[in-house]
Amino acid sequence: MNQRKSGGPRGGSGKGANGGGPGMVMGDMVSCWLCSNPVSTRALFCHTCGTIQPPRVLDPFTRLGLPIRFDLDPAAVERQFAGFQRTLSPERFESKGPREKSNARAQLDAFRHAHDTLRDPIRRARHLLDIAHGAAARRAPLADPELDALEAELAAAGDTVELDRLANHATREMERCIHDLSAAFRANDFDTATRVVHRLERLEALAGAARERRPGLRGDAS
Repeated sequence: MNQRKSGGPRGGSGKGANGGGPGMVMGDMVSCWLCSNPVSTRALFCHTCGTIQPPRVLDPFTRLGLPIRFDLDPAAVERQFAGFQRTLSPERFESKGPREKSNARAQLDAFRHAHDTLRDPIRRARHLLDIAHGAAARRAPLADPELDALEAELAAAGDTVELDRLANHATREMERCIHDLSAAFRANDFDTATRVVHRLERLEALAGAARERRPGLRGDAS
């Protein structure tokens, strides 16, 4: 976690010529709300006056300073988020004015959203597909007779043994889907990735529904 005051993710943007600094993309600039000097959209603090900036529109990978890909090290996601969380701790802004406190809260909310997106493989995959395909990634899923049959079994299940079997089967299939997603993204096969995401979403819903129905049914130890 390499965020500095007056800097951005992974090396960020310290003060430099024309308000710039190492790691900045000079075309990717906006004006500071306080001093009006140019500041990178990725920077938390103005490169000139050091004032906390409002969050800009960034994808969650860029916001956390991580590569835009499906295969991410969970520890790296947590490490990056923890570093930004420390930088944006409310205690650090207790002596600041209302606008700066509001910007810090909004930045922290934006980092939480990015963190939640990247730690969840389905949300991470969905975001990558949105980047690659836009609205096309949300097209209707293809028929999946195997999942149709599993959902019918869930609807008919009357005891916890059957519900546990279905939940465990769905969990195993989800693990397989995540492996398939990784391979599809590495191959830039977005059509396959889209199909796998649809399947993964249905499996997750099935597993969740099985667990929700479990209390009170026959065979429940409680």
